[in-house]
Amino acid sequence: MRFTLTLCVGLLLAAAGRASAADATYTQVTVEQLNRAVPAAAAPGYCSAPKAAGECATNSQAAAAITNAMARYGVRRRGEVVALVALMALESGDWMYNTNHFPGRPGQGTRAMLMYPYTYAYAKALHPADTPPAAEGSTDPAVMNQVRGRVLGDDDSFGAAFWYLVHSAPQYHSDPSKLRDGSLDDFKDYVVNGVGGAWSQERENAWNLVNAGL
Repeated sequence: MRFTLTLCVGLLLAAAGRASAADATYTQVTVEQLNRAVPAAAAPGYCSAPKAAGECATNSQAAAAITNAMARYGVRRRGEVVALVALMALESGDWMYNTNHFPGRPGQGTRAMLMYPYTYAYAKALHPADTPPAAEGSTDPAVMNQVRGRVLGDDDSFGAAFWYLVHSAPQYHSDPSKLRDGSLDDFKDYVVNGVGGAWSQERENAWNLVNAGL
């Protein structure tokens, strides 16, 4: 009887622990957390020799901008934050890139590497006066890159993944059955079906690091 009672109590505590973890929320992401989650960008002098001039960011810059984005878009569930940080870390080469260089698609950029139709929508949402309607369907690389340039500042660039989740993939936002804390399968679902990206071992590796670090 004591064994049965102990087992039941243990199972209840474990279930409570899982529920607590699944419902965990954050108000900020710290530099210390990012140093664990994106260790490459924690190296001293990380941006001293950037691969693309003016595009590299440190974990200190990233932490401040990500925290601002969490507040701006109301994204606080841990599962969501982990997913978005992992997505950005992979897409930006650990904060090394802010625009697409491989193969160099016009208009593609931000730390989330939004494709041009989304880059335009994002720029229009944040900077309507500086984003002309005529540029929406443009195929002119100069115009597309000019629009992209509106959202490459730290707050805008690191905020792009948060904006996309809330405005372009709302079915994943704050839904307790999606992007659950600690669920790699949920992250894969978001990458493939929410973002339209290809799944890879590199994405899984990035998510594992961020999930452990945050």
